Amino acid sequence: MRKSILACVALSAAFVLAFSTGAWADVSPGQDIGQLANSEQSASSSATSTQTNPSNTAVSVNILSPGAHSGNVSQSNDSSATSSAGNTNGTTQNASQQAGCCGGGGGGVQGIGQQAGNYQQAGSEAVSTQVNPSNHAISLNILSPGAGGGNVSQSNSSSATSSAGNTNGTTQNAAQQAGCGVCVATVPECTNGCSHPPLGAIQGIGQLAHSEQGAGSEATSTQSGASNVAASGDIGGFKPHDDAHSTLMPVMAAGNVSQSNSSSATSSAGNTNGTTQNASQQGGWGAIQGIGQAAWNGQSAESSATSTQFCPANFVFGSFGNVSQSNASYALSGAGNTNGTTQNAAQA
Repeated sequence: MRKSILACVALSAAFVLAFSTGAWADVSPGQDIGQLANSEQSASSSATSTQTNPSNTAVSVNILSPGAHSGNVSQSNDSSATSSAGNTNGTTQNASQQAGCCGGGGGGVQGIGQQAGNYQQAGSEAVSTQVNPSNHAISLNILSPGAGGGNVSQSNSSSATSSAGNTNGTTQNAAQQAGCGVCVATVPECTNGCSHPPLGAIQGIGQLAHSEQGAGSEATSTQSGASNVAASGDIGGFKPHDDAHSTLMPVMAAGNVSQSNSSSATSSAGNTNGTTQNASQQGGWGAIQGIGQAAWNGQSAESSATSTQFCPANFVFGSFGNVSQSNASYALSGAGNTNGTTQNAAQA
């Protein structure tokens, strides 16, 4: 940056000297650019899933029971943890100069210093713990023609999802398009009969963009002692047809049973920052532009979600109809930052 400023001053002094001595036709366009882009990113992700003593038991007993059957049984114990952390940074720095001159003189002088610094940190952690989940489905049929248990679906689930991310885009542009100064007729290189000296466009630009982002996310789901039991017992398996008759009818199958214990936690944290700085000059005779632009952004997002469920239990006994039982605990947390900074400076 210091070198750019010194070079700009030196070129400006040379231009003034040429103008004072009448030798402006020998002044050539000068451009000195210093660009620095620094990006530091750190992302850490951790996912832990623990399941202790899960048990699934399905028992069906049929003794002297023609046509008796048990329904489909589906049992599941699940513990899952998902964690993700990511950083995305895009930095673009452009500096351009198009200086025309009359006979090669009267060029534009441009000194540009651009610096973009970005620091990102994302941490994500997801923990899912499930202790002693148990599923039992028991069907007993003795001398029960046509008797049978219905479909049984049992589930114990503990899940935790965590995500943290940073996105930063920095764009810095500096452009100078300096037209030819108007020459005096006494200059041999100038034949257009101009009446003004070829003062070129002078532009000095300093742009600084700094962004710091931090995102942390944590999700914890704990389920302890979850149990599902479905039992159906039919002995004899006959019931009266109606009150007027003593005819016994076979007991029909039990209804469907659905039992569930669930604990879930979801957490997310994210930062988004976009910084755009533009400086342009389209200078004819004697355009001078000095620009200083600084953009700083600091963002921090933290999210935490905790779901805890202790000792949920579902029990079903006997010849039952459709039964649906559920124990659920949910926690949802989200934190995010969005920042957009735009700085424009133009001279025509």
